[in-house]
Amino acid sequence: MSVNRLADFLRHELDSSPVPDGIEPLRASLQQHYGDAMAGLYLYGSCRRQSSVRDGLVDLLVVVHDYRSAYGLGLLALANWLLPPNVFYLEARDEAGVVRCKYAVISTRQFARRCRSRTDHYFWARFGQPLSRIDSDPEQASAFAVSRAEALESFAERIAPLVREPIAAQDFWVRAMRLTYRCELRPEPPGSARRLIGHDTDYWREVTRRLATRGRLLPTGDDDRFIGKAGPLLRLTTRAGWGLRRIGGKLFNLARLLKAAGTFSNGIDYIVWKVERHSGVRVEPTERMRRYPRLAAWGLVWRMWRAGGFR
Repeated sequence: MSVNRLADFLRHELDSSPVPDGIEPLRASLQQHYGDAMAGLYLYGSCRRQSSVRDGLVDLLVVVHDYRSAYGLGLLALANWLLPPNVFYLEARDEAGVVRCKYAVISTRQFARRCRSRTDHYFWARFGQPLSRIDSDPEQASAFAVSRAEALESFAERIAPLVREPIAAQDFWVRAMRLTYRCELRPEPPGSARRLIGHDTDYWREVTRRLATRGRLLPTGDDDRFIGKAGPLLRLTTRAGWGLRRIGGKLFNLARLLKAAGTFSNGIDYIVWKVERHSGVRVEPTERMRRYPRLAAWGLVWRMWRAGGFR
């Protein structure tokens, strides 16, 4: 099956990807905080491509065995279960200085379920991208690779019916990422999807080859070009599905932003930075907003919306 072939590749990719300098103090801090609850730690995002992460904000994924062992009983466990993942900010220090990260937390069971989902573009797009394994046992890493393979298969199956002409693997995934951007609140600059995929062209080519063995995406035999297999009805329902995701995705994105105001250290400032980074629109928060982030987040998001920070 294509999933098994792809999972083998993703498992190898996890272990062969280089880990930038500066990760160790973050790993040690997270291991101390979560202890035996932590099943795996993975690096993703733009910092993964750098030789050192000491000047950036690192994106990490913490996979825990379950939320009770990670948090105990309380609101954090409930929030993580209702709207995964929870996102937190962390600073760690070693003799070379301070390193910073934002890290997402999700349980092994919920990660697998979300990756299998037919609707959750959030997980398809983020965790289908190249990752590096920082810490996990071999069994967990293999299960993690299988879940990511299922996410990529779900993603590809919901893009392929829209591809009516032969297309290169890189262009296929550029189109896929552009569709997910439209399902989120924050606007992305033109060309961002092509730049993202362009950083790892060999990875996306191999992913596509291993997926294009059966089902909706087929190889053409012409210089690594692929085509979707679908009739008019499936193309129509696929377009409708993305229309619904565009509505639902924006609502979920808003909910995650509002949740981050309460779970993220300096959550209000994080929201402001996040929106400004992607849209260029900045709305200055008040001190009252910083003191009462859970209550103030609604008003801040409304002001950002009116200023054009969301679309």
